[in-house]
Amino acid sequence: MVYKSIRASLQRLFPAQCLLCLDHSGATTEVCSACRATLPWLGHHCRRCALPLATANAELCGRCLQRPPRFHQCLCALNYRFPVDSLLADFKHHAKPPSGRLLAQLWLERCSAAAAEPLPDALVPVPLHWRRRWQRGYNQSLLVSQFWGSALAIPVADLLRRQHATPPQQGLTAAERRRNMKNAFHLANPDRIRGKHLALVDDVLTTGTTANAAAAILLRAGATRVDVWCLARTPAPGQ
Repeated sequence: MVYKSIRASLQRLFPAQCLLCLDHSGATTEVCSACRATLPWLGHHCRRCALPLATANAELCGRCLQRPPRFHQCLCALNYRFPVDSLLADFKHHAKPPSGRLLAQLWLERCSAAAAEPLPDALVPVPLHWRRRWQRGYNQSLLVSQFWGSALAIPVADLLRRQHATPPQQGLTAAERRRNMKNAFHLANPDRIRGKHLALVDDVLTTGTTANAAAAILLRAGATRVDVWCLARTPAPGQ
């Protein structure tokens, strides 16, 4: 109680600054009401992979109808468009945790109710190869997992490892992404997987190649269900 009282007093004395327009947000999240209204919220989307859909009565995208992903569903709050792409770049590549924290808070506002039906047994961050993690200083998916895990009282399970220092997925074609992810992961704690409902945590879902590869290895190890929780979803080309 004392901590909450001190925090509330500090927020009144030093209100949060909006990360987008740099004005005081006047809110508990670091975005003002004006900037919040312009955020590219994820609207009608595929209930399996969260791809934005142009047809209001469609429930699944064409890809999920023809070749469903290995994961059960993807929960996401935002389109990967400006300024979300800039916030994610700051978070991932410029060591600015507040940008990631803001996106994680926005996800909780939009997705926590859906996430609770039912809550997974554990959150599994998509791993970085040790070399990339050493260069960056942190794994952004682990930080987001810890934020959501604390907010929703879900343990974070370090179940996967990167076997190879694969090139970044960004900018690759779908075929190149699949080759890039072939045998990319191995299990770190296989005894903690069997019979579990797990949620993979990543920053952006694009083609779903990384999520599919990670979900496949978890399902083969005995997971009963694998969801994907991510901060942003890329639209289909031309959207």
